[in-house]
Amino acid sequence: MGERPSRPASILVVSNHGAIVGGGELSLLDLLRGLDRDRWAPVLVVPDDGEVATRGRDLDLPVHVIALPPLRRPGPGSARSVSALVRLARASDAVLVHANGSRAMAYAGVAGRLAARPTIWHVRVADSDGLVDRALCAVATAVIATSRAVARRFAWAPAKVRLVPNGVDLKRFAPRPPSSALRASLGVPSSAPVVLSIGRHVPEKGNRHLVDAAALVERSRPGVHWVLVGDGELRSELEAQARRLSLASRLHFTGWRDDVADVLALADVFVLPSESEGFGRVLVEAMAMSRPIVATEVGGVPDIVLAGETGLLVRPADPLGLADAVRALLDDPARAARLGAAGRARAESTFSLGAHVDGVERVYDEVLGRAAPEARPR
Repeated sequence: MGERPSRPASILVVSNHGAIVGGGELSLLDLLRGLDRDRWAPVLVVPDDGEVATRGRDLDLPVHVIALPPLRRPGPGSARSVSALVRLARASDAVLVHANGSRAMAYAGVAGRLAARPTIWHVRVADSDGLVDRALCAVATAVIATSRAVARRFAWAPAKVRLVPNGVDLKRFAPRPPSSALRASLGVPSSAPVVLSIGRHVPEKGNRHLVDAAALVERSRPGVHWVLVGDGELRSELEAQARRLSLASRLHFTGWRDDVADVLALADVFVLPSESEGFGRVLVEAMAMSRPIVATEVGGVPDIVLAGETGLLVRPADPLGLADAVRALLDDPARAARLGAAGRARAESTFSLGAHVDGVERVYDEVLGRAAPEARPR
């Protein structure tokens, strides 16, 4: 086994976003929190000073704001940003550059080449960007894919791809009794079944199909309450859809919340109705909380949810399928409990944060030509 270095190696980590727009930023922050600080000294770069920067500073990381202009119209600002990244890589003596997302990689890849640093592209989306993918992959030293679906995006470059599934903090997301006060604060009656979904209110997340499924469940099994945590461009449309279907009192739109684990504890069933999904971090969070899952069989979801073992998988854009699966679990609590327990076991065996961090650190060691040290306890 390799020896630990006398001082931690600096790594330049470039975030696609300054705000937390989804699981990608949360997973990045979990990685930064979990990295072995005896070996690695992350320096965080954000395109604007938002929540990612705030949380990075809370982790005692040096944070630098460097604009990452949209790639559609490169100009003088783009060149200035690349130059700033090159200067920072040299000033911080970074041994490698880690780009979280495509826009970050476009800048980090060029800066890495100019600064003669290996560059890792962390990819969390399964949808191809065509020639952009080929260009970014060409300058990447290695590509980290979070699921087999994401890895298939680079089927033409398998030698560069390393599969490292996301992980979650199993201590934070641990089964617990539901809070009656939280239930009341959300407007959910004390005895009502709860179906929960968490995600951005954008087209690819399929929430309109979830609202249609709620209407179908209400017809045959009235009284179920649906809690939708998240926000996005379609929120007002989804709320209007709920009103049209006379579901305004059954659907609870909460916006984004920091107490996700406590909200998960309220759920009898967790649903993810996505039409496309690179990984689905929230599925691991729900499994870690022993919640039975109904999800669509798209992208990286089957890598996480084992059909019939930890949850039920249905076709995308199929409200009837969603409704039937939700009813099946609400009508059979013993089965739901078995699926939930199996989900927790799978989260522990496959999707711990420690396993994710170890996987990323192995990629770091590989691109640097280092032998990995003996694994530390997580």
